[in-house]
Amino acid sequence: MQIDRNNLDELTARLTLTVEPADYTERVEKILNQYKKTSQYPGFRKGKAPMALIRKQYAAPVLADEMNKIISESLSGYIQKEKLEILGNPIPETSTETSGNWEKPEKFTFTYEIGLAPEISLEFGRSAKFTRHVIKVDKKAIEAATQDHCRRHGSISEPETASATDLIMGHFTQLDASDNPLEGGIESDSNIALEHLNDKKSRKQLTGAKVGDVFVLDPHKVSHGHDDLGKMLGVSHEQVHDLKSNFKFEVKEVKRLTPHANDQELWDKVLGKDVVAAEKDFRSKVSDELHSQFDRDAEHVFRRRFVVDLIEYMKIQMPDAFLKRWIQQNNEQPLSQEQMDKEYPNYAESMRWQLLQQAVMKASDMRVSAEELEEEAKRVIGAQYAQYGMPLEGEMLDNFAKNALSNDEERRRIADIIIERKVVDELKPKVTIKDKSVSFDDFAKLAAEVR
Repeated sequence: MQIDRNNLDELTARLTLTVEPADYTERVEKILNQYKKTSQYPGFRKGKAPMALIRKQYAAPVLADEMNKIISESLSGYIQKEKLEILGNPIPETSTETSGNWEKPEKFTFTYEIGLAPEISLEFGRSAKFTRHVIKVDKKAIEAATQDHCRRHGSISEPETASATDLIMGHFTQLDASDNPLEGGIESDSNIALEHLNDKKSRKQLTGAKVGDVFVLDPHKVSHGHDDLGKMLGVSHEQVHDLKSNFKFEVKEVKRLTPHANDQELWDKVLGKDVVAAEKDFRSKVSDELHSQFDRDAEHVFRRRFVVDLIEYMKIQMPDAFLKRWIQQNNEQPLSQEQMDKEYPNYAESMRWQLLQQAVMKASDMRVSAEELEEEAKRVIGAQYAQYGMPLEGEMLDNFAKNALSNDEERRRIADIIIERKVVDELKPKVTIKDKSVSFDDFAKLAAEVR
């Protein structure tokens, strides 16, 4: 077996495999002899048929099968021996014909193309500058946080009629074109927060509503985008796209939140008994709380943006043409050019991030321990349940974590979270990062871009 390599460019190479009879004859003969021992032909006892008859029927398919194995083993051995870092798998080169006669086999020649992984440098230099956006803690932010505490500790009542800031709970029923209940249509119990309605006409229509009142509504006008509407009606995002009908909304309850007064009782509830005794001190504590919260938010958003921005900064070259051919050959269904053009950029960016992670892990000898997996699993699961007001602790949280880690897919997902965090921690000191104060609205836009 001889393998010759010809570099087509920096990131692709052609491997020419020359397979001699000595490479396959013994393997093929061994299998044919096994077939002969178990063969049964009319006129011959079991295992006594002439080898010529066995060859005529089985030689070509056995040779083809063994040749595939030889090629696979040889390519794998060559790549390992030469310590080549490849992307995807070798693919047969279509521009070069295979030489060899399957009926009268002697020497065969096969050509394959491989995509080579680019070298990743972790030396970025002074020009690698990145911005960490932090929400400015100003009077407006402190006031908003103070009011949020007041609402959080406020009281709930059930007024007879809804004001423009109340929450209306009710039942949605899908209607047909004549505004009659649609048979088999969507039905859902949900609520509408009048305070947050953008459609003024709908807010005016619902203000003054009482229990038992029925309204005909356009659901798109009492929700905030397709995701919110899907949750409101209990349907998928895709179903919402084609939803054009009105809905009947029957009022079941009216809820009113009366914010707590900004007084000593509130301060004690938020901070603890007698921690502060004046409003200015409470606002100072709120300011400290915001600085801490905004710093965590800034770090979360920065880390997500940093991955994207650093990859863009590095301009990691990829064997794009090879990878597109490899994806096309390995996809169950052929991709159109339009599909490839749409999907490939995301695939290439994901692979660049994988290559960068591998480079960092190799350079730092990074590992993920069993203890780290267990702690991260508990953190992730604990946070998930806390969102629904169901805190998990102690033995119950331990058991949930162990159960999650017993699932290979979940274990890999949690390991990926740890690896990404560690990789970013390794990369941050290698670049220049500066904080920049931004408004809450501007930060929200930045955060939305990395979700």
